[in-house]
Amino acid sequence: MVIRADGFWAQAEALPSRSLDEILAPGGVLVLAPHPDDESLGCGGLIAAAVAAARRVRVVFISDGAASHPAHRAVGLPARRETEARQALRRLGVADGAVFLGLPDSRVPGAGPAFAEAVARIAAEATAIDAGTVLATWAHDPHGDHQACAAMQAALPPGRRHLAYAVWGHALPPETPLPGPPRGAWLDIAPWLPAKTQAIQAHRSQLGDLPEGFALDAAMLARAARPAELYLEAQASPSR
Repeated sequence: MVIRADGFWAQAEALPSRSLDEILAPGGVLVLAPHPDDESLGCGGLIAAAVAAARRVRVVFISDGAASHPAHRAVGLPARRETEARQALRRLGVADGAVFLGLPDSRVPGAGPAFAEAVARIAAEATAIDAGTVLATWAHDPHGDHQACAAMQAALPPGRRHLAYAVWGHALPPETPLPGPPRGAWLDIAPWLPAKTQAIQAHRSQLGDLPEGFALDAAMLARAARPAELYLEAQASPSR
């Protein structure tokens, strides 16, 4: 059943609210983030909630984040974005759970040897924390790196729950066809919203601190400030 993007998001608003233990499978939680900041924007509340519930949490950052400000790529932007990511995770309660694959921002592969190597590394990280759930960006986010991240999740060995969090999905044109209505649930993150807000603020390079490049817009930040996060059943990645 094909559905337009505007209808998809309207129906998503009516999805039920579930507890953390209903949304996640037992065990650790592995989060795949295409770029440093996606983890805070998309699932910062869940990360903080999982830490508070004494679950092991690890975040794998797929790309180096260096394409957001091309003029600064050669003057330490990847290192700065890694530092910001570590600070953001500390604000969410993750003291030692960051892994950086360092793939090229805007050129994360969706197939081939580098893709296979990344999937193997992700699988090893999932095993290391006995992850029952792997979260990745939504396969229909309109960004190639986000779609590649979803493809990596889909390529993992079976046996874990796969969930998706949307970062750029609301930017899809309203008439964009999607392969079915949303399936998933909302997580109440009100107790952890202050920590999520502080984590987002750690990503200063994405908030206008650097000239001549990308900055998160007001609509994105407003969605991230909601006291609930949406978790969708993972779907197959679209053709890239």
